[in-house]
Amino acid sequence: MSSSRKLIGTLAAVTCLLVPWATAAQGAPESGARAEAVAAVPDTIPLTITNNSDRGDQVFLYVLGERNGDMGYADASGTFHPWPDAGSVPEPAPDASIPGPARGQSTTIQMPKLSGRVYFSYGTKMTFQIVLDGRLVQPAVQNPNDPNRDIMFSWTEYTLNDSGLWINSTQVDFFSAPYQTGLRTSSGEILHTGMLKPDGFSNVVAALDSTPGWDGLKQTAPDGSVLRVLSPGHGIGTGQISPDVITSYVDDVWERYRSRTMTVVPYGFAPDTKFYGNVSGDTMRFTDGNGAFVTSFNKPSAESIFGCAGDLFAPNDDVGAIARTLCAGFHRSTLLLGDVHPGPSSDTFYEDGRTNYYGKYIHEQMADGKAYAFAFDDVENQESLVHDGNPTEAFMQLDPFAGAATPIGGDENDGGDDDTPPDTALPEGTGTVLADNGMCMDVPWADASDGNPIQIVHCSGNAAQTWTRSGGTISALGKCLDVAGGGTGDGTAVHLWTCNGTGAQEWTYDAGAQHLVNPQSGKCLAVIDGALQDGQKLEIRSCGGSAAQSWRFGAS
Repeated sequence: MSSSRKLIGTLAAVTCLLVPWATAAQGAPESGARAEAVAAVPDTIPLTITNNSDRGDQVFLYVLGERNGDMGYADASGTFHPWPDAGSVPEPAPDASIPGPARGQSTTIQMPKLSGRVYFSYGTKMTFQIVLDGRLVQPAVQNPNDPNRDIMFSWTEYTLNDSGLWINSTQVDFFSAPYQTGLRTSSGEILHTGMLKPDGFSNVVAALDSTPGWDGLKQTAPDGSVLRVLSPGHGIGTGQISPDVITSYVDDVWERYRSRTMTVVPYGFAPDTKFYGNVSGDTMRFTDGNGAFVTSFNKPSAESIFGCAGDLFAPNDDVGAIARTLCAGFHRSTLLLGDVHPGPSSDTFYEDGRTNYYGKYIHEQMADGKAYAFAFDDVENQESLVHDGNPTEAFMQLDPFAGAATPIGGDENDGGDDDTPPDTALPEGTGTVLADNGMCMDVPWADASDGNPIQIVHCSGNAAQTWTRSGGTISALGKCLDVAGGGTGDGTAVHLWTCNGTGAQEWTYDAGAQHLVNPQSGKCLAVIDGALQDGQKLEIRSCGGSAAQSWRFGAS
């Protein structure tokens, strides 16, 4: 029996740090698996890598990850190979590279069940090392002596298991080579995320270069070309950004809650679970609804904030849920906007002058607004992640550094290669409205009172789950599906209301993306916090590729 293998990443020439694998791996349990019976997920699924970049370099691919406690790599056929044991000094790992596609071409390999990463590099193979019982030393380009420092590379993160595929793009460590990632569902729909707006790469670099205090994060190749910009957590560690960039903001947050109470409501599926924080000295102390002590946090350093670690270490429990909320609030500078968190909608993120400009500019340049610019960017569903419980294939697309990218699947999602816009008319009929996990959209307690918030629950076939789609409206029990107050902001609640013909009750349907869209706001019907669980309420939110915004119609 092989010994347990763990991943380690170098932060300096002789320093190693235990780090987790993929963001997707961390997010998989919270994203929820399909509730309905599905065919077993196969041991491998096809992964097609398309090179739409504007570079002529040879591309190299690597599928690295963890399975059953073993660290290793997969070859092009999807066969998993545990890393061999090594000595106490890191030594070169076996060559795990797979030749990638030439410019304008595609390569299909098999993606095995793993929690891991798919790296890609341009022009030069990457260097990986192993130590002791097959632990992997991953690239750490914030270390100037890292052998991958002058290579253009990046990676997507994924978890494939019996509950499906979670796959995401990431900028948690740095922002570099543009790419998209995605999957095809069992129904044939393509979900994708990570696409930049036109010239998005250079726009992020230029925006940081022109922001005082944030202009030292860029790394260049020997020829002067830009390779990447480091995340602020790594930038602080290397002295490329001052640890004081948000000190005054942290001071103001701590001062506010000396005389006020912060209420943290971290679980969208459990809105009655709340924690209450007050500051005394340099410590914020949290209690639960019964007044019992839960945890406390020291006044966090910038390194703890940008790394979502240290003073804000987040275990997988209530303490971690509070830490995640605080970390996201500091990154987005929302902790002075009211006393309930997470609270403000995404249009208030990054508005304070003392904010994470790295995260701000990356989100601004994403076509769908979604990114993993820091570890807990999934708080309030801002992450660039797609999921399906029974995927048939996965995708990576290497995009150009300049100009406009095309979405994965191209015109496949809109049904044609001409300029005719896709049909977005709401299909007429009566029956259930099903969430991605097979639960039914439901009027709680079959109560037709105005303002009753709509939820998803297990299907039972009653009148509270029977919806009539007619003339762009969706109605049940004689009332209409309505955006509260005609609001247009992310997080606006969706409830039942007397039909009145206003834009708050108008809906269209994008059959390709399976999105129910309110044209007045331009936002999609979504399950709050992406929590596909019994009793979870609905809202509108900027359209993306998450399962929380996927809807289909069933029989009555």
